[in-house]
Amino acid sequence: MNRFILLLLLFALVSCGKNSEEENYRTIKKEDFREISVTSEKHYFEVIINPSDIGLSQGKLLIAEAWRVPEEFPRMHLINSSNWTYDKPKGKHGQGPLEITDAAQFLYSPDLGFFWIYNMNRRKLVEFSINDTSLLATKDWKFPEPMMDLWFVEFGPDGHYLGVPREGENKILEFDPKGNLIGKYGEFEVLEDRPDLTKLQISLLEDGWFKGDPTRGLYVRACLRRDILEIFDYKTKDLIRIMGPDTSLPEFQYLESELGGTMMYDRNVTYRYRDIAFTDDYIFALYAGHGQLDFNETGIMAEQIWVFDHKGKPLYNLKLDRSIIQILVNEQTNEIYGLTTDENPGIAVFQIPEELLR
Repeated sequence: MNRFILLLLLFALVSCGKNSEEENYRTIKKEDFREISVTSEKHYFEVIINPSDIGLSQGKLLIAEAWRVPEEFPRMHLINSSNWTYDKPKGKHGQGPLEITDAAQFLYSPDLGFFWIYNMNRRKLVEFSINDTSLLATKDWKFPEPMMDLWFVEFGPDGHYLGVPREGENKILEFDPKGNLIGKYGEFEVLEDRPDLTKLQISLLEDGWFKGDPTRGLYVRACLRRDILEIFDYKTKDLIRIMGPDTSLPEFQYLESELGGTMMYDRNVTYRYRDIAFTDDYIFALYAGHGQLDFNETGIMAEQIWVFDHKGKPLYNLKLDRSIIQILVNEQTNEIYGLTTDENPGIAVFQIPEELLR
């Protein structure tokens, strides 16, 4: 009898392990999404030259300029989202203290009256005041040596940092407030179609965006050239991998140099995920489906947003009336903001469909 009970317990444990593993790997199809068409209005500001990222802090839209914008222009702009008026410029170009060369990424800021950006080129985090009129930052923090290889970074709990390296065997790394490596999450797996590729090469093949929401403990890796979305729950340390609809590999050539490895792609390889945003109930994933040559000819990059729940279940495909890059969701106004890709780029405003608000 005791042996029978033991066998039942072992069977239950194995079944639970298999179910958990299956839940962490999901292959999706286009038919899994319910399509909803959404329209937008556009706001244009002549002083914004080539917007590349968008953030939100205390009712202010934060707009970053692309790194190639001439150095005499500010790196960022603040917009009043309540009445769509221009507030002020931010970010003096330079390599000195409190100066920046780019604003590659806006980060969550817990401090009222301030916002943080990631200056990728200089490998530092920089804080700016929302209220003062100075172009200079209020403080900055240069990455210590263990963090220098990070490509993207987000704030974690207790002053920690989560980031993804340019190449590496692990998908997400965690650092303490002093920049010491304290955690590694998710290891790249050998590809069945290309068993000859190393984990370092696979990490380059699956590069893309990394976005996080420290208040919810959710972080997402979104691949730029593969249909792969990975959701990391910091509280449980679960990493959910969502593949598809296209599970094939892009055509590529791996090159080695003194600076490390790199992947070379055909000029018209299809871009996949372009950005990520979070709400209490959903993960919004901006999806491209166009290559660089297409974009150069048509100005179209991404015209759909795929909506998932926090466990990666596909729910909605929001079909947009204009092409955008980068998205942001304002839960206070139930609006989605995106940077347009037309000749005079501005800010597109979409209303979140009622189906998502129920």
